[in-house]
Amino acid sequence: MLPQQNDSQVDRLIFEAVQEDYEQLAGFLNHNNRIHRHLDWFSALDWLGSHPFLLEKNNNRILAALCATPENDKAAWVRVFGVRNNLSVERCWQKLLPRAIQRLRERNCQYLAALALHSWFEALLVDSGFVNRQDIIVLEWQGNLSENESQNKDITIRQMALDDLPTVKHIDQLAFPPLWQNSLAGLTKAYHQTGISTVALIDNNIIGYQISTSMTIYGHLARLAVHPNYQKQGIATGLVYNLLKRFVKRGFSRVTVNTQSDNKSSLNLYRKFNFRRTSESIRVYETDL
Repeated sequence: MLPQQNDSQVDRLIFEAVQEDYEQLAGFLNHNNRIHRHLDWFSALDWLGSHPFLLEKNNNRILAALCATPENDKAAWVRVFGVRNNLSVERCWQKLLPRAIQRLRERNCQYLAALALHSWFEALLVDSGFVNRQDIIVLEWQGNLSENESQNKDITIRQMALDDLPTVKHIDQLAFPPLWQNSLAGLTKAYHQTGISTVALIDNNIIGYQISTSMTIYGHLARLAVHPNYQKQGIATGLVYNLLKRFVKRGFSRVTVNTQSDNKSSLNLYRKFNFRRTSESIRVYETDL
């Protein structure tokens, strides 16, 4: 067993993570308690080769890791932050964060955000000047679906195809602010993990989409977007209604969805289908770069 080391005993150097770190990083992430993992379609190891992904090492042994790879050219999330159990999370964070921010600024990135999934991580964010500007909340639907839901007759809804994804990405970028946009890589990853994914068309043009996942007994609406030129025309309503009907046919009576606490149009849409807010929520922290 390696002797315990405190911060004064280690000569700590910072490196960019590379593919050769894969096995050691996997072990580090699996055997240390203080690990923050962002909630998205990617595992931490998927980000190897992307920057900034910083490792703090001593004698080639990983002590801490911080990945803040941008989703687009304006906004980045803290994807991973982890520290060995015997080291100070505060000191590791204070050493890695400024370097990650410097690299993001070099790329002209404007925002860095993080989900407060652990109390110890939230304390780091607050102490570093991150601000809680909104929350992610969880809504749940439990099987009440009207057979008489009015539909926009101009809409056609069909299964999403792989070659739809560039158009889907374009709609996603138009529909959401930079912090909440998905990259083509992220949407492709989501597409391959879905339970049901559909697109809405008018005159054979894709103008909206949804991507969902399904578990053994329930479904989750993971992503929903409509082109801004077609919003407030029943497109989102049609996509949600079609999805819920498909879930009902599969025997699901429980469906969840996440949305931002300040997204009034989204909240109104889900309320229309009798989604109810649960007690689950996640604080979202941001800092301007």
